[in-house]
Amino acid sequence: MKITVLAPYTFGYIDALVEKLQEYDGVEVTFIQFQDFRYEYKSIFDRVYNFILKLTHTGNLKKNYISQQVKNKVAQLDYQDYILIIRPDKLENDLLRWLKKYTDNLISYYFDAIGKFPRKANIIKYFDEVYSYEKSDISDYNLKFITNFIPSEDKPVQSIENGVFNISSRDERVWVMQKIARQLKEYNFPFKFIVRSEKPMVIDCIEVIQEYMSMEDTKKYLNEASILLDIQKDDQEGLTFRVFEVLQFKKKLITTNPSIKSYDFYDANNILVIDKEKPIIPLEFLNTTYNDIPESIVQKYRRSAWIEQVFGLKE
Repeated sequence: MKITVLAPYTFGYIDALVEKLQEYDGVEVTFIQFQDFRYEYKSIFDRVYNFILKLTHTGNLKKNYISQQVKNKVAQLDYQDYILIIRPDKLENDLLRWLKKYTDNLISYYFDAIGKFPRKANIIKYFDEVYSYEKSDISDYNLKFITNFIPSEDKPVQSIENGVFNISSRDERVWVMQKIARQLKEYNFPFKFIVRSEKPMVIDCIEVIQEYMSMEDTKKYLNEASILLDIQKDDQEGLTFRVFEVLQFKKKLITTNPSIKSYDFYDANNILVIDKEKPIIPLEFLNTTYNDIPESIVQKYRRSAWIEQVFGLKE
């Protein structure tokens, strides 16, 4: 089976999926990360010309460049059994139509709710199947439901008293994180909260970094913590990867997502659902130990289960 995966930078999560696919006998995987294709303006006139194109909705030199680079890569491949695209809303319609010539199964996995990126609704028609973890989008747009997945089979290690951990991009979640950090500080309970911001800034109780943290460094912090913090973005109900890292590393979870209570791995001892506006963290929750979840349940969320559902492959 020949599979091509196209994706932007995804903090290593899609890399992990590709790595798992490469373990299957008879599977040939091509991974194209389209954020690697960076258009460089030739002059100030080139920059102005692109501004005019975008202003008049008649084109975009950067997107045109990405489309051409992807076409160059795919044109060198044999016919593909599947082409999977993550964040297709970042790609041009012309490219999506062109890719259909190279496979009978052009599919996508919507990483975010359609409400956050409305163009996703308009490009569903280009795909044979579209998967999503947002249950409202499933019913509204007739998509196929699938959750995120546990990104590796790494074994959990003993926590080393780093308490609660979270790493996020700078957005509206920062201020919720800060409220929680101040509460933990009052308890004298350890925590490490990291925010990635392209611009340098100072946020009380939070460490700010400007570069993306590698998956390996993130894993280190995940393993060292006893509790992970998950703050949902606005207009999102689907479960983030942070939830599945909890299953992988056997950590407790503090989350603002009440929909988690409907999943079969929910355990009130392990998972605390809080109000985003008025987060309250009971000290009792912080000090109780993790209850093991049966492997029969955890197995449903491993990469192999995701791959079987999407590509029909069994280990």
